[in-house]
Amino acid sequence: MNKRVFAFLTALILLLALCVPVFAAPEDAAFNAMVLDTAEVLPAQQEEELNQRAWNLTERYGCAVYMITVPGLEGMEAWEFSEYLFDGFGLGYGEENSCIILLLSMEYRDYDIMAHGYGNTAFTDYGKEVMAERFLPDFGDDDWYGGFEEYLDCCEEFLQLAEEGTPFDVDSEDHTGGAVLISVAVGLLAAFITCAVFKGQMKTARIQQRADTYISPEGLILTGQAENFLYKSRSVRHIEQDDDSDRGGTTVNRHGSSHSSGKF
Repeated sequence: MNKRVFAFLTALILLLALCVPVFAAPEDAAFNAMVLDTAEVLPAQQEEELNQRAWNLTERYGCAVYMITVPGLEGMEAWEFSEYLFDGFGLGYGEENSCIILLLSMEYRDYDIMAHGYGNTAFTDYGKEVMAERFLPDFGDDDWYGGFEEYLDCCEEFLQLAEEGTPFDVDSEDHTGGAVLISVAVGLLAAFITCAVFKGQMKTARIQQRADTYISPEGLILTGQAENFLYKSRSVRHIEQDDDSDRGGTTVNRHGSSHSSGKF
């Protein structure tokens, strides 16, 4: 381990050490840090507010909710850095070290969402992706407080669903229903406008009482003949695809953790 990594982790130990007593005896422990803002992107008041809310969720659901910012990853991948902090400092709640960790690295704008223990149940692979979709726009605009607030909103929603026995996953919502309704509405609107236009153009038309009105004085004159192929039939057989992405659940690595990483 190079000196730069060692110095950084030594400084981080001083912060993380404060969290250990919380999970040894949570009923007697004082409020401690769930927000570890080593990149210093949050004002003190905002950090305190996020810290308090994260601790409330931790105590309510028995799953530690962490937010960690770092200046850089010191050559590691984001998920590796999360694993190192988790293993090195004994993070998590209870015997299973249950937790959800959001790690932000400012150097190259990397993030990682890590779950462990009960966190793997509450935060599925799909759930982590949805969480990221919700908070990434805020972080992309450097709205750190707004992004962390959205992250905590997701944590609260997903932990509540898991407690009710229905963790948020691929079958938790209708992905196509909204799009179908919108498509139908647009189609009906377009049809209505088209019909209205044609109706307006037909206002001067009048039904004639005699059929000879529609016959040309010169009689029937054929100017050409053609044969057009109008219809064909086709048989289609749908083949089911073996797509793991639609199965849901949580992919857990050999360390007992699950991750979702990317850029913000």
